[in-house]
Amino acid sequence: MTMVSEPPKGGVELSFDSIHEGWSIYKTKDGVLIKIRQIPLRITLVDVKEDGTGMISAGGSLFFAVTAPLKGPPNNQPITHEQIIAAIVEPEVQFDIVQEDWSEYNAEGVKIALRVVATAIAKTSLFDAIGEPVYNVSYQMMVRPITTPEARATFKKIWEERSPKKTAPV
Repeated sequence: MTMVSEPPKGGVELSFDSIHEGWSIYKTKDGVLIKIRQIPLRITLVDVKEDGTGMISAGGSLFFAVTAPLKGPPNNQPITHEQIIAAIVEPEVQFDIVQEDWSEYNAEGVKIALRVVATAIAKTSLFDAIGEPVYNVSYQMMVRPITTPEARATFKKIWEERSPKKTAPV
């Protein structure tokens, strides 16, 4: 499943390159591995204060991969989010964290780290095109700028040159 978020209004989009892209991986009590990864389509500087600290938003696509020890019947039809919600058979699946890796990007000279964290997993009665079970995963996106004095100066300069807003006081 792929989900795309909208960019925040009034921010400054930053160009960026990938340094490292990692996966968050979870294992359910019945041995199913669920992998989640965000591929950012945009990284936006939302607000910057006088001291160069600020807020960053990342929007993009989420990718989920499921590997189960037992497969079900393949389903070649597209599955909507509404169908997934209606087909939940186990709303609170117990799971262990295998890894929650940060993905890192160079956003105009500043390192930005992103991580997807699963907060809840629900099992459905559905199967995908290759017979893997379909799960509904609630998640939170973590965004962490690497804030060095140089990074704060870069953010402040970008904000002052390209923002429709003025720098906010500290």
